[in-house]
Amino acid sequence: MKMTTDIIYHDMFTKHELSPGHPESPERLAAALKYIRRRGLLDNSNAVLVEPPKPNLDPIYKIHAKSYIDELREKSELGGGIFTLDTSSNRYTYEAAILAASGGINAVDRIESGLTDNAYVLCRPPGHHAEYARAYGFCFINNIAVAAQYIIDNYDYERVLIIDYDAHHGNGTQNAFYSNNQVLYIGLHQDGRTLFPGSGFPGELGEGDGINYNINLAMYPGAGDESYHLAFDEIIEPVTKSYNPDFILASVGFDCHFSDPLTNLGLTTQGIAMMNSYLHNLSKTTSNGKLTIFLEGGYNLDIVGMCSQLIVEELTEEDITDFKDEHSESEKSIEYTHELIDALKSRLKGTFDL
Repeated sequence: MKMTTDIIYHDMFTKHELSPGHPESPERLAAALKYIRRRGLLDNSNAVLVEPPKPNLDPIYKIHAKSYIDELREKSELGGGIFTLDTSSNRYTYEAAILAASGGINAVDRIESGLTDNAYVLCRPPGHHAEYARAYGFCFINNIAVAAQYIIDNYDYERVLIIDYDAHHGNGTQNAFYSNNQVLYIGLHQDGRTLFPGSGFPGELGEGDGINYNINLAMYPGAGDESYHLAFDEIIEPVTKSYNPDFILASVGFDCHFSDPLTNLGLTTQGIAMMNSYLHNLSKTTSNGKLTIFLEGGYNLDIVGMCSQLIVEELTEEDITDFKDEHSESEKSIEYTHELIDALKSRLKGTFDL
């Protein structure tokens, strides 16, 4: 039996632009939709485009300072402004950002009401770098953090899992729940010593009630399919089953692919498909299939298209396309991953069954 999947999308997402030639461009969504449509995934009722409703700002204020959201709105109303050297807004940024956050909330509500099985939030701007009171790393509102807090606040759930496989550490998401055990954050990303934002180290395990509920797999540059398979098999799958989340959210960034122009990881499209399969299967065994996936990074347009197609294929349980891209991973990288996993197992022992 095929699954029903919402693809959360709004044309406003393509009107936000940071600056001419910026890699986080509207063309990313155009590429994603081109591949999804060309595969025929919207030709039946299994996958449908859903436009997010007018946003309610209250859930956003649970994650971001009202003064910061006001600043974002005011700068957009004036035609745009600079937040950091690589993160600026135009006249549409505020509306696109709050619609992206609303899209995640809408996805959760539609899954909870039985209108759909799962969802892919195909949005811009991305969110996982956005902090409580600042835009950062191309991000303005932390869409996945807003959704996670919304689930805790509005449904009778105590455990939400966030898995983030973007090549860059989700600093904003981590910080939102660093002392909280109701949201377990697991990040797989290129080691912060070699990539923005320079955080997400294995020793960052949380604090207070959140100790051991923040897990970072900081991967060696060049880490590829084998290392990521080990990470899921040895850490993510057993931790997820032990935590037994009520809902799973995922931040996906296709900049983990070996061809991405901004990063140095080594995954193939089949490696990314493998991670999607783990996410989907874990949701079935722990959270009754409740899974919402959020687009974050990825700056090779064809890879964004291919990998968005792979996500929708996985969520709707269609045959998974083999794009036949190949990349080899060094033995040094695989050895480093084994050492990282062993160290994390030792630190997490007593909190999770590993």
